[in-house]
Amino acid sequence: MAHGKQRGYTLIELMLTLTVLSVLLGLAIPSFRDMVRNNRITAQTNEFVGSLNFARSEALKRSNPVTACASDDGATCSGDNDWSTGWVVFADVNANGLLDNAEVALQTWPAIDGGITLSATTRPFVRFGATGVSSGSETFALLKPGCTGNFAREITVGTTGRVGSAVKACP
Repeated sequence: MAHGKQRGYTLIELMLTLTVLSVLLGLAIPSFRDMVRNNRITAQTNEFVGSLNFARSEALKRSNPVTACASDDGATCSGDNDWSTGWVVFADVNANGLLDNAEVALQTWPAIDGGITLSATTRPFVRFGATGVSSGSETFALLKPGCTGNFAREITVGTTGRVGSAVKACP
């Protein structure tokens, strides 16, 4: 009986390959996890800034005050500085910062996923007047769970109505 040349890998080659693969995965998985978390906070920052810019543009378009406020249910303002539960933008006919029965919500945003927190420093609403100016400056802090390094975000609304964001050190 003639024996042909056998093909395959030796046990040593297989073990060496598995060792190299496990080291590479051990290095790559934590980096990938951080990248996903950072992308989530960037996406959430962009969504919130976009919603505030939407409120400002609606105020200009309608020539009436438009307000963004923290909301638990998308139908009323919560009166809380914690915007993580969601928020709503509405035409604020009486300019009181509250979503009353006569006022209509223009757009709502649901609660933030992934344990990310969004909180205002001074008040639970931002009102833009008919000319697009804000009723006062406001600063928001956006933090991911276990935030370390320079991965927090600060969103500001100036009295001119300009909305901006910046990377900040985690508290």
